[in-house]
Amino acid sequence: MRTPYVFTVADPDFYEPLDAAASHGGELRPSTVPPGWHGTPSGIWTMWRRDGLETVPAGWKVHVSARPGRLGHVLDVVAAVCCEQDVSFKHLSTRLFYGWTHQKHASRPQSGKFCAAYPPDPDAARRLMERLDEALADEEGPYILSDRRFGTSRTVHYRYGSFLRRQRLRADGTPVLLVPDGRGRLVEDVRGVSFRLPDGVEDPFTAAAETPSGQADFGGYVFEAALRHSNGGGAYRGRHKATGRKVFIKEARAHTGIGAGGANAQQRLRAEWETLQALHTAAPGLAPEPLAYFSEWEHDFLVTEFVEGDSLSSWTVLHNPLIRRDAGAADFADYYGRCERVLARTEEAMDRLHAAGYLFVDVSPGNLLVAEDDTVRLIDFESAHRIGTPFVASGTPGFSPPTALVGDDPAVHDAFGLSALALLTLCPLHQVVERAPAALTYVRHDLRRRGIDIPPSLWRRATAFHHAELLDDGRAPGGDPLAPPAPERVAEAPEESLLWLRERVAEGLTAMAEADHPRRVFPTVPEGHLSNTFCLAYGTAGVVHALRRAGTPLPDSVLGRLRTDALGAVDSLGPGLWTGLAGIARVLADCGHTQEAVDLLAAADRHPLTRSDATLAGGGAGVALTHLALYGHTGDARHLEHAAQLAAGLADGPGALTPRLGPDDATGLWHGRTGVALMFQQLAAVTGDKDYLDKGLPLLHAELDRESDPSAVQMSFPVSTTDVRRMPYLYCGSAGVLHTVTRYLRERDDERLAAASPRLLTALTTSYTGMSGLGQGLSGLALVLSEHAALTGSASSRRLAVDAACGLFAHAVPHHTGVRFLGDQMLRLSAELWSGSAGVLLALTEVLSPAPDPLFTVDAVAASRA
Repeated sequence: MRTPYVFTVADPDFYEPLDAAASHGGELRPSTVPPGWHGTPSGIWTMWRRDGLETVPAGWKVHVSARPGRLGHVLDVVAAVCCEQDVSFKHLSTRLFYGWTHQKHASRPQSGKFCAAYPPDPDAARRLMERLDEALADEEGPYILSDRRFGTSRTVHYRYGSFLRRQRLRADGTPVLLVPDGRGRLVEDVRGVSFRLPDGVEDPFTAAAETPSGQADFGGYVFEAALRHSNGGGAYRGRHKATGRKVFIKEARAHTGIGAGGANAQQRLRAEWETLQALHTAAPGLAPEPLAYFSEWEHDFLVTEFVEGDSLSSWTVLHNPLIRRDAGAADFADYYGRCERVLARTEEAMDRLHAAGYLFVDVSPGNLLVAEDDTVRLIDFESAHRIGTPFVASGTPGFSPPTALVGDDPAVHDAFGLSALALLTLCPLHQVVERAPAALTYVRHDLRRRGIDIPPSLWRRATAFHHAELLDDGRAPGGDPLAPPAPERVAEAPEESLLWLRERVAEGLTAMAEADHPRRVFPTVPEGHLSNTFCLAYGTAGVVHALRRAGTPLPDSVLGRLRTDALGAVDSLGPGLWTGLAGIARVLADCGHTQEAVDLLAAADRHPLTRSDATLAGGGAGVALTHLALYGHTGDARHLEHAAQLAAGLADGPGALTPRLGPDDATGLWHGRTGVALMFQQLAAVTGDKDYLDKGLPLLHAELDRESDPSAVQMSFPVSTTDVRRMPYLYCGSAGVLHTVTRYLRERDDERLAAASPRLLTALTTSYTGMSGLGQGLSGLALVLSEHAALTGSASSRRLAVDAACGLFAHAVPHHTGVRFLGDQMLRLSAELWSGSAGVLLALTEVLSPAPDPLFTVDAVAASRA
């Protein structure tokens, strides 16, 4: 499951896997099993096998789904049948795990899978399913999207897949599970939202299979486009077949999409239909007009009018001038005026709703649409609640009040949500402000320095539930020696303030180290748990690098754990610089463990991804760059030879690299041509062979060809062919391209790069971004600006770097052990380099004490050879 929410269950502060939860919420076990059968925990599952029972590598896996109230009975039936037929099986271990794998935002391919059995051959699978079909004839359960149902059963499903874990790695460090196809070749075991078979494998149960209708025209409506999907169902744009009227259609799947209080998607959709009908009578035009409610197959559908407009979250991204350094007072005055109109109209709509006898409860930016004339409409009344009746609150993180704040007054949900919408129009720092309410004052003071005042009424709206922690003039209360410097002090003495912040971040990082933790040393993000917790991007190596660069003493146990973990997992790690062996080798070498680094890099050389993937983050370019670094440490010319050999395999031109940049032809430093071009420049600098520049320049030109808007003042790029977002960040956007272009311009006169450089620089000139991290946040911009100043002597870039670094105070979360930062998606604190405190520390160190190669280049090696 890649959804970040499942990683927020186990711990209130850090991302952790679901099975790390201290309280598992109701253990599930069969009532009885025969002698010789043993249950073994495995993540969120319990696996049952008989002594001596062998498991075949792959075959027809049988899944059984169940309703929440029938889990115990269904498990007892499955266990009895499997033991009777001598088939190993597993089941979700607790009701907590069941709830989170069946809730609205759970993984869609995973949902519905309560029990899984592993029959040894097709005949055994058929016997097992026939017996389960008979024993569970009166049961119902969610339809498992990756499977087919057996016969007329509403609970028994099957799919062809791997029984034993065989895998290969993606370049990002995550595993791809493998299964043999009809010829015995290992191919990806696709676990998606439809039934798929590998080439050459046929379904022996086809005659017994039932599949849901794929028809896109039923109930009198034509389904024209999918707007979004969740585990509970989809949302679609459609039209009424008879009249052509444009409509919005919401789908609810049976027995899944479980929400707060245990209601499933269909129960919630039916309640929403009833609410919309009542509101259409009591307050016409307030809610979307309800048009129809019908069922097709096992799904329910709600049809309403189609409301035009942008969600408030999209509207603020389009219009908020905060991230534009060139925006003036007039731009902000116009924007804030529009915000106040939008918020006032939202409050009017909410007052009408309350007068009609309802609370909205889930007041969040996705549930509010803003039209071109700034009129607003509330949508998605799934959580709306009739005043005075019992309910279980559900809402959106950052827009829902803490339980202690609600008390006995459920109306606080709407009041808090309205305040959170106002905060969104200023800046989306909700998760930071919940932990450190004074953070918003840094943004306000920065705007005041630019001659821009937030209207008092808008400020009061945004801080209505945080006023106790803020003084009337917007400053944090003083007197606490551990408190961050006030915004005024940061402006008056920026470098002194940044020194304070760097020391506190380093203290906070070392305090988070847990060298005896079974899964990781430092708190990481979901990407780290899904890939590995050792690498530069998400693991111990990245934190060690940041602490070493900052001059912070490193506990011996941490470095020892990194060496032990990396060497012990060498066969399961990818080769990459940011996500695998090469990056760990670089850090170990920098810490004096050269032989271990050489051994790890040799393993990276042997890895298939080193040849099949070209990228800096996970493939050959990063491995080649690390060989240059190891040459600097050892003087062994064989590292130069290895780097040259890898470079030769990447020198076939921009088009030839496309298949080796991942499935979506990414742009940028980590996953695009920019990172490969950087490797060529570094190789030229170390070896003195300028011909390598001729290999890299076409790659940079090809990257520039993909800019999003050539008429814009700043230069930006889509993330990939499938992701058209334009971001200024280090891993995918303008900052990573500038990082590379600057180095080329020191070596070559190139008109196109020279023209691009100031536009790339303009994209970085902000002191505010939505996240603080190195890879996709403000820290990365500050670091690249500081490097640009060091490489070019630009005083302007130096000022911009300091300015960007000072913006990190708005993201800082003070803690008694130091200062911490929220990681990717801003739901939990994290230590890693990619998005957490280590990346912030690395950027602060570079801004305060510039030194070569903070981002694993080898400029110092090149300078020593020169």
